[in-house]
Amino acid sequence: MSPVKPFLKVSTSLGDRVRKALMRAGLLDTDYRIESESNMLFFPLQQKLETHRIHSIVGNETFETGVRRFALVSRTPRTLKDALGGRLTEEEVELLPRSYDLVGDIAVLEIPAEISQHKQQIGQAFLTAHKSVSTVLAKKGAVSGITRTREYELLAGENRTATVHLEYGCKIAVDLAAAYFSPRLLEEHQRVARQVNDGELVVDMFTGVGCFALHIARLSRSRIVAIDINPEAIRLLEQSMKINRLKGTIIPIVADSRDYVLNNYDQNVNRVIMNHPSDSSQFLRQACKAIRRGGIIHYYEFAGEQNPEQQLIEKVATLIKRNGREVSQIGEVRHVRESAPREYQMAIDLIIR
Repeated sequence: MSPVKPFLKVSTSLGDRVRKALMRAGLLDTDYRIESESNMLFFPLQQKLETHRIHSIVGNETFETGVRRFALVSRTPRTLKDALGGRLTEEEVELLPRSYDLVGDIAVLEIPAEISQHKQQIGQAFLTAHKSVSTVLAKKGAVSGITRTREYELLAGENRTATVHLEYGCKIAVDLAAAYFSPRLLEEHQRVARQVNDGELVVDMFTGVGCFALHIARLSRSRIVAIDINPEAIRLLEQSMKINRLKGTIIPIVADSRDYVLNNYDQNVNRVIMNHPSDSSQFLRQACKAIRRGGIIHYYEFAGEQNPEQQLIEKVATLIKRNGREVSQIGEVRHVRESAPREYQMAIDLIIR
């Protein structure tokens, strides 16, 4: 049971003025909640106040004093540093993650090797500081393999990698250990989706869990062929299709895009999405065969720090020419995200003739 505290009772109309005055004087006990009853406020005080002191705060306004019990204020730590409560040295605190990926209710941290011995404590502290998070994971290694997956280590909370992520009202079923997903592409998913018109045929060559396809199908009456070599990615996309209201039609395909696109399309696709920045250039032959005259290729690639826009324009234009097509116009070139120190994931929209 909370202890009895002295209080100052005033009308709610005086509340803000009295609160500020008590704060300035160091008289308000901020460990306890200010209580409200019948248009009156009860301020918990550090000590009993003499009448002349109260008049200096409320003037000639009506007030009452006495003692009562107050509810304690919840002291949830606001930062990871606060939640750790001095368990790390100042040097170690400087190495704490400054940012993290939030996927649904799962937080993904990158823990520097220098403080890896504290990773479980860091995970638990993160959970304490972020009440909406159910699971804290740490990345183990890089995205790799043809299925573009990575390993994770549980630091705190529920032992799972599956969740539902929300982007602009789009619900995306995700399993981080089973299929590729990056929450950092949120704006890119929406940017491309807003360009698609009703009636378009869109081929998403490396769909992952289907983010581009889902965003497009929510906004337009188009047809999106969503291809991935990873059957788990397509399984997750099919889950998402059931929990979203879609205008367009998504056709999920488990296949290698090299073969599927080459064998099924011949200059009849309005738009091709190539979000495989480490390998997109290896699939341009297929994209060039599929895209219609005047169609758009949304192409993604990693580029270095020195003039990445020009690097990308020159490289992709040359590759497309080698595959029998030409770039008639550059739509947009943009930095999507920093993928590593001095390296960016770049996006370029190419209108093809």
